[in-house]
Amino acid sequence: MSDLYNRYRACRPACLAALILSCLSALPSIAEANYLSSAVSWNLHLSLEGIDNFSGGIAPGAVGNATARAGFAFNTSRAGWWTGGRLVAQFLAIQNGNPENYVGDTQGVNAFTGLNRGALYQLYYRQNIDNATLRAGLISANDYFDSTGVASNFLNVSYGFGSAMGINVPGASSYPFSSLGVMGSYSADGWTGMVGIFEGDAIHPFRDPTHRGDMIWLEADKSGSLGDGKYTVKVGGWRNRQLPQYQATLGNDASGMYTTGEYRWEMDGIDWGSFLEFEAAPNPVNSLPWYMGAGLRLKHFWAVRPRDSAGIGMARAWLRGAPYNAETDFEGYYSARIVRRLYLQTDLQYVVHPSAVYPNALVGIVRLHVTFS
Repeated sequence: MSDLYNRYRACRPACLAALILSCLSALPSIAEANYLSSAVSWNLHLSLEGIDNFSGGIAPGAVGNATARAGFAFNTSRAGWWTGGRLVAQFLAIQNGNPENYVGDTQGVNAFTGLNRGALYQLYYRQNIDNATLRAGLISANDYFDSTGVASNFLNVSYGFGSAMGINVPGASSYPFSSLGVMGSYSADGWTGMVGIFEGDAIHPFRDPTHRGDMIWLEADKSGSLGDGKYTVKVGGWRNRQLPQYQATLGNDASGMYTTGEYRWEMDGIDWGSFLEFEAAPNPVNSLPWYMGAGLRLKHFWAVRPRDSAGIGMARAWLRGAPYNAETDFEGYYSARIVRRLYLQTDLQYVVHPSAVYPNALVGIVRLHVTFS
């Protein structure tokens, strides 16, 4: 027994050293830990809004909205794994005061209007391969298709997602909803082509997704220089296929097309941007067959406040079977940076014939937005 004990005492240091080395080898090195830390990015967006229908529409009245978005992304290149990979996750919470109950409009005076909800908003993987990009997972298709960058600060919903699609296909993959799908794009020589297929129910993306229709998107973009500025032109189309039992809530079997144009230039130190949008969905089953929008945006017009921006725009939606045939929204906004990450936006909209039925409405909106990353 004494022999065994002595042998144990003799080999104990070697055993402990081997154990420590094996544990250390299982832990990531400092360099690996730094790689993983730099691979993760995060963001948080908070918005508070007050919306007042001063006159016209259904009735005068004021409501409030609150929106929160939080997400993170993991970059495989920065982690030292492989090139071009990115995993994105985002959560969304909305408290909505339903301003349309006072304004009575179809297009929506506030782009953050949506159902009261808290949900996983996006969860997808993106892979870049040379000039090609693939995405798969829970995606908001409108982040990539039918988007107009110059119009991003306008609050009317139609500027971000044309009403000829948004109204005719309520189940489409667009804020505040997203759907399971796959999409790809390829860019070369100023051209970009995109194609995607998404499930037909973005409102309930995980509820029997293979049996609630589908929506196919196609788009071609061209960017380049023209005169003293740069332009982007987009032409696209969509096809919605839906089962009869879901058409009343998610959208009919229908198709449509859209085109947008943007032009950005600088003059006398001022950054100008203009846009023009047109959408068509003439199928007789669609209640909104045509949409047109246009606007002008200014930045860097005030030397002491270079982060401020202002814009004016018009959005017109034609409506079938309505007394006035169309609803037209005129909008003007001013966005001011109060401090770093904090913005205050004031917005005034005059809605001519809301839903092509109600008296002209005058709507004021104040939005406070803060972002962290």
